[in-house]
Amino acid sequence: MNERYACAVVRYMIDLFYTGDRFRKAKYYTENMVCIAPKLREESGCRILHRGCRVCLNRQNVTSVVGSYQMIGSADEDKRKGSICRYSSVLENVAGTPRLILLHISEEPGMVFRLTDVVEQTYFLGEEDILYLESGHNRVFWHTGKGTVEVTGTLMNIESRLPDNFVRIHKSFIVNSLHVETINRCYAELSNGERLQIPVKRYTDVRRKLIVRRESTRQSGGCLRKV
Repeated sequence: MNERYACAVVRYMIDLFYTGDRFRKAKYYTENMVCIAPKLREESGCRILHRGCRVCLNRQNVTSVVGSYQMIGSADEDKRKGSICRYSSVLENVAGTPRLILLHISEEPGMVFRLTDVVEQTYFLGEEDILYLESGHNRVFWHTGKGTVEVTGTLMNIESRLPDNFVRIHKSFIVNSLHVETINRCYAELSNGERLQIPVKRYTDVRRKLIVRRESTRQSGGCLRKV
């Protein structure tokens, strides 16, 4: 299944989720679909702001898509106040058309970080957007899929404020385990293809933390590949 098409279908169905019957009448909906989510309802004055979305499994007839979004108010000033909702989904290819057979939405809030970089520009990064943090010369580099934000500080000062899914794998790297695809004794590979070094002495502890976080993420609607 085309990955861009699969992501577009899931985002479209998420948009319809809060509009009641329109969700059930969409051509991508199936009567035997499993939906693990809050009760369907219509939210007036709110809209969906999609954040991360990616395919984590793509076989001949089945595709799995995970991602996140925010429900925000209609006013621009409310844009960054909404909590992040996460979802996982499974699509089945039926006669060339993707059909949603599983949707799991978690409204468990995610964090949004307000950062001011070294040239005094302000950024708002959702927890799901961050791939990893890197330290160097009294600077911390927040790496995302769209770029890097450089701020003054140290990983030691930031680490205590990060959610549990952020794992210190090296003295210079804290990785968002939501984006870890595989690990071995030399490196952790992220969803964007980057590889971060793992010291041999830290491997056992890092692997244990990532496995624990993987199980927790599955329960809350996310997904990690083989570790």
